[in-house]
Amino acid sequence: MKILDSDIEIIQKFLIEDFQDPFAGNLTDFATKGSKFIRSKLALLYFKAQGVVLNEELYNILAIGELIHNASLLQDDVLDNAEERRGISTFHKIYDSKISVLAGDYLLTHAIKKLIKINNLEIFNIFQNCIQQMTKAEINQYFLKSKIPTREQYIEICKGKTAQLFIAILESCAILLNLNKATASKFAELFGICFQINNDLETKSMEQDKSNEIYTANNVLGIEKTRILLDNYKEEMRGILSDFPDNIYKQNLEDLVNNL
Repeated sequence: MKILDSDIEIIQKFLIEDFQDPFAGNLTDFATKGSKFIRSKLALLYFKAQGVVLNEELYNILAIGELIHNASLLQDDVLDNAEERRGISTFHKIYDSKISVLAGDYLLTHAIKKLIKINNLEIFNIFQNCIQQMTKAEINQYFLKSKIPTREQYIEICKGKTAQLFIAILESCAILLNLNKATASKFAELFGICFQINNDLETKSMEQDKSNEIYTANNVLGIEKTRILLDNYKEEMRGILSDFPDNIYKQNLEDLVNNL
């Protein structure tokens, strides 16, 4: 998505601004290299499609989102006993599980420092709730190990693990831009749930989930019902985008939705 290349470079700079890496650059590389920056790209397209010009505060929000996402990955890899992330060995394989968890906490503290600088209590509370919901979803999934969750339980886990961070990012940007927070939140929720379901259906993810006795979309809904659910969510997102002016950002956003 070349139209966003310059924006991603700015986010990378904000992400590591004032960051002191205790891992000799390895944690910095983990947070900036190899990532698809899908959360930032979604927000960039969503707001640029509405004619918004981003400022320093908004780029900081996107950097905070990426920091929280990367922190969650470091902890996920421990929970899943994953050996590889983004084509290289995971932190807990290079160091150990305890260090990987601490590295995740370290990224979170950097995110919190950035949040405090924004000096907006509503946004701070949105991200605080986001981190809490992400953690709660992981706990709930752990206690459902070896059990097939209900459809409602599975969707709630998808919302908590993945959609919640999309929601926090788009809601916070909408607040700073005085745009419709509820619409941004709904779009983010739908996209995040679809994103997690698709991830669960990838062969590598299914193999890993199976080894960890975790049951997801294929087991809970079946392939046909999963496709119907995804199609319904996509149609809702297209409905939201129908009110946006026609431009290259809307087109790319529609492509992102269609490719889920």
